[in-house]
Amino acid sequence: MRPTVAEAFLALLKERGVDRFYIGAGTDTAPLVEAYARSAESGLAFPQPVISTHENVAVGMAHGYYMVTGRPQAVMLHVSVGAANAVCGLFNAARAQVPILFTPGRTPVFEGGHEGSRDSEIQWSQEMFDQAGMLRELVKWDYELRDGSNVHQLVDRALAIAMAHPRGPVCLTLPREALAAPLPESAPWPLPAPAQVAPAGPAPDPAAVAQLARALASAEFPAILCTGSGADPSTVAALASLSERFGIAVGDARSRYTCFPSSHPLFLGHDHVVVLKRADALLFLEADVPWVPKKGEPVAKLVAHAGTDPLFTRYPLRGHRTDLAITTTIAQLLPALSSALEDCGALRDADARRARALAWAGELRSAARARADADTQRGGAISKSFLTAAVTATLPADALVVNEYPVARERMPFDEPGRYFVHPTSAGLGWGFPAALGAQQAAPDRTVVAMLGDGAYLFANPAACHHASQLHGLPVLVIVFDNGGWEAVQNAATLVYPQGTAAAQVRAGGSAPLSNLAPLPDFARYAEASGGAGFRVSERAELEDVLRRAFRVVREEKRQALVHVTGRG
Repeated sequence: MRPTVAEAFLALLKERGVDRFYIGAGTDTAPLVEAYARSAESGLAFPQPVISTHENVAVGMAHGYYMVTGRPQAVMLHVSVGAANAVCGLFNAARAQVPILFTPGRTPVFEGGHEGSRDSEIQWSQEMFDQAGMLRELVKWDYELRDGSNVHQLVDRALAIAMAHPRGPVCLTLPREALAAPLPESAPWPLPAPAQVAPAGPAPDPAAVAQLARALASAEFPAILCTGSGADPSTVAALASLSERFGIAVGDARSRYTCFPSSHPLFLGHDHVVVLKRADALLFLEADVPWVPKKGEPVAKLVAHAGTDPLFTRYPLRGHRTDLAITTTIAQLLPALSSALEDCGALRDADARRARALAWAGELRSAARARADADTQRGGAISKSFLTAAVTATLPADALVVNEYPVARERMPFDEPGRYFVHPTSAGLGWGFPAALGAQQAAPDRTVVAMLGDGAYLFANPAACHHASQLHGLPVLVIVFDNGGWEAVQNAATLVYPQGTAAAQVRAGGSAPLSNLAPLPDFARYAEASGGAGFRVSERAELEDVLRRAFRVVREEKRQALVHVTGRG
């Protein structure tokens, strides 16, 4: 017997390497429910369904799974209302260049006369004139399945576009009648080879690379600053090799990954504003917001940007100085740049350049140590810096860290790529906990830690996240830093009005209006309600012991745990 379109669709996902089908089921998913129910009878292989009780959790888990594996996953949510709840997660995926095959259901097209046509009152009120319009600005491609005869072409095209550089989410809307119908005789079965595949990533223009190499070679303090290059783990060792060979220092510009080894003697650290003040030739790698003009502009003679979309054309306003822009994957740029540096004679002065870079990096490391020592000596309530140092001291060697706000990066060094992940610059709150669950699913033998601010934790729909942790056997350790409010809101007010009344209230020990969230819930009980262990700590002397106990729960008992840390920002 030929399958239904729903069965063909699921089988096609599995055939194309989609391991997980993250789903918030609804009235529109009836054909998929039936497909899974009769999978033993049909003998067809489908992706593992991952039930989610909130749309943000589903999209965030798919995001996290891709971060670790590099393979895009599929998400299906309930018609217009589910798609609406998913927009924040898709915004994060779009800005982080994370490919997700988003396949929302659609209210049945017909009022009757077709398998799967309308049978519930909500199917009239939930319909929109243009359901995909709410997310069209965030996806690279969107379409609707009209008939099962070309379901294989549409899935292949969607996946190819999602994986084409710059990568990002795509949307294929699935009406219920189309899924419920038998696969037409005109559609190929068994499944054919892919109709389309993603193109190879762009290679850099040789003339532009030569211009960049000359600028770096002639500079006294050349520097490379990274934001998203570490999304490709292979670039980390290649960048370190280039740095060592030619004496070019490397730093982070609010990096979302490990882009360069923290212990490397040529590492400039994480305060890129100080780098802007000295570097006389600058190369930014996959940096969507390379600097904030109010905090400092680069003094370099040449400012270059490299990435798959170095102008970030989907950002309506982005006026950062760009003397040279190179469209390329970083993996292809680095060997080309190394060759160009060699060709222009950069090795002749490499020793002198390296000595200056080593001294510069040493100065910045000393400054970072001084800041850490000052925090330790200050004592008092647990700070972000102290929390980060305690987590680093207790972190298992295999652990992955997913950070949404509380990490003081200079106190959490990583040398290996693929172990540290940060929220996208869009900062759609609630990303970190779901992304950590997806990362745990992708790396079941690793310890995964989600470090969240209190606001980020609340926005993650914690009851749904803890439920997913228990339901799918994902023993993530969640560390929530609770400073009683939205620090970003308060900081924004004091930056805009440094002499204002809100700033005065903060200086006096209070909080700015609209930022205080107290009294906050006892977060530990969320984890306990879903079979996990909950801990609460407010004293510096107790922190490391509590963290070690929590790590034992997730590693030995294979249960989720949450550590609620109360402190100051």
